[in-house]
Amino acid sequence: MNRITVDIEQCGGRPCVRGMRILVTDVLDLYSAGLTASA
Repeated sequence: MNRITVDIEQCGGRPCVRGMRILVTDVLDLYSAGLTASA
């Protein structure tokens, strides 16, 4: 879980991937839609 950060200055304080502006919810949505890391 050390790759997930919450910072009010980044992504409005929503959980995101450390050092990036990729929201955790976006990753989970893509995963639940069937997208895999190899795609």
